Amino acid sequence: MAEVTEYIEHSAIIKKIDELNGIVSVRIDDPEECGDCPASKLCTSKGEPSTLVDIKVSDPSQYKVDDMVTVRGTERMHHKAIMYATVFPCIILVATMVGIYLLTMNQLAAALSGIGMTGLFYLILWLCRDKIAHEFTFAIVGHIDRAGEMK
Repeated sequence: MAEVTEYIEHSAIIKKIDELNGIVSVRIDDPEECGDCPASKLCTSKGEPSTLVDIKVSDPSQYKVDDMVTVRGTERMHHKAIMYATVFPCIILVATMVGIYLLTMNQLAAALSGIGMTGLFYLILWLCRDKIAHEFTFAIVGHIDRAGEMK
């Protein structure tokens, strides 16, 4: 039987600390972990140098810029990201194409409508990003010191 993982952990480097709001911005330091994930193209944690993940912490004073930390997200969050990034758009694409084709018997109209509806879905998803952002949050679960040991 396969082992079930409840959490997904990444190494990260602290890049910015906002002590006033209690937010630590980190850059995920292991992008190869995201390589097999279907949602990696849309995920804000995909390890690109320009992408920072903001993490709310209770005591930002315990962290310093360039510290290594371990961040954790839930497996449920991962599954939800896959649903938003791949499953829902595929369902919309196929349903639209089949529906339009059955109504018009025109393959071009069906294909263009399917592509248009998929694009519209991604636009709506992007516009709602602030409303669903709370569903995709990471937590700092470990602090790695300069010697490479977990604190």
